[in-house]
Amino acid sequence: MNTITKKKIRDKSLSVVNAAVDYNIPIRTVYNKLSANDINSRPGGKTILTKDEEELLVHTIILFQEWQCPVTPSIVIHLAKSYMMELGKAISPNSTLRDWFTGFMKRWSKQLKLGKTEKLEKNRSNACRKEVIDNWFQHLHEVLTKYNLFNRPEALWNVDEAGFTDDPGRRSVVIKRNTKHTTSSQSGTGKSHTTLLICTSASGKKLPPYIIFQGVQLWSTSIPKNGFPGTRYNCTKSGWVDEPVFFHWFVNQFIPNVSKVKRPIILFFDGHQTHISARIVKAAMENQIELECFPPHTTIILQPLDVVTLHKIKTAWRSLLVEHNIKTNSSSIDKQRFTLLISELWKNHLLKEHCSSGFSKAGIYPYEPQTVSKEKLLIPPTSTVMVLPVTDAQRTSSNDIIIDKPPRQRLHRSASCDQFSNTCE
Repeated sequence: MNTITKKKIRDKSLSVVNAAVDYNIPIRTVYNKLSANDINSRPGGKTILTKDEEELLVHTIILFQEWQCPVTPSIVIHLAKSYMMELGKAISPNSTLRDWFTGFMKRWSKQLKLGKTEKLEKNRSNACRKEVIDNWFQHLHEVLTKYNLFNRPEALWNVDEAGFTDDPGRRSVVIKRNTKHTTSSQSGTGKSHTTLLICTSASGKKLPPYIIFQGVQLWSTSIPKNGFPGTRYNCTKSGWVDEPVFFHWFVNQFIPNVSKVKRPIILFFDGHQTHISARIVKAAMENQIELECFPPHTTIILQPLDVVTLHKIKTAWRSLLVEHNIKTNSSSIDKQRFTLLISELWKNHLLKEHCSSGFSKAGIYPYEPQTVSKEKLLIPPTSTVMVLPVTDAQRTSSNDIIIDKPPRQRLHRSASCDQFSNTCE
């Protein structure tokens, strides 16, 4: 008995008796089929997330795997919990969601499965590194072909976070012959660290800076009125980028600034699992933006900002600090002064050719993988992780979920402050 027949019976356009006669089955069987789950139903009771909401999570998980950064069950739970709380679902912040995860994997068993990691020896890891780069460029070729972006540099963007200190660093100076120790006054201790989100395109365009100060609240006194037009500000306890900050940048800075660019658009980034969430993936899909993450330990040769742009602006930044020390007798650099220096950096030193040349040297635009020097790869760790299928015996183990731990983070990233909307006109 098919779905159409069931619908006719429920609409009372077909009687149960006539359906039993048509299919030559007992009347009780007709009632059993009517009460059974239909084709599109999912196992278990009512779920926290709807089918469409869970489908977005599945899409996010598959994206991480395509980026060669597969997620553990605990990270899936973290992504789901953040998404549930964002949607206002009635869950406890302390909920482990282990039962939900078990049901989720059953509901999406045709798309997802558990895998175990296996370590590769260092020599095998080294042998695979060229293959990682080649596979990435093959994937990029497929994406560029799919969306016809080989000749659209304005649609290729790269974002990365970079830290700026108040220390210009050591530099060569001319001194007396008999001098043993050379000292120089400077405006800061070198301990001050401010993070910026920088975004450029293959056509040479640059987005206004997005400045993240360290702190729990952002004060209007920290924001000058004559900063770089379109600059936005935020703060976190650690001073680093976290998911709320990246989401705010993506929705309020990136999307509005590329509103006039023909879709689709590709945004390349250095993947960090604390930056990407289901709501970011959803916003990208709604705005026809393809998110592309570089493979681990390859950004030094694949990421345009790392290849050229950041080196150019960091060199210019140190020169600006030296100039500031000379002009002001090494007066301290507060948030306002820092922002004005960043404004000068963006106006006079972040040049169009610095933005576009990063994409060409990385082999992204024009698409030329052979231009990439694979000798510049970072030294890999002693072991590399690959994902293997889980056997039936392992799947029934009680430790399937508990043994998986999230990767160790370099820094503890805190929640972003409440005051988001601060734009320099």
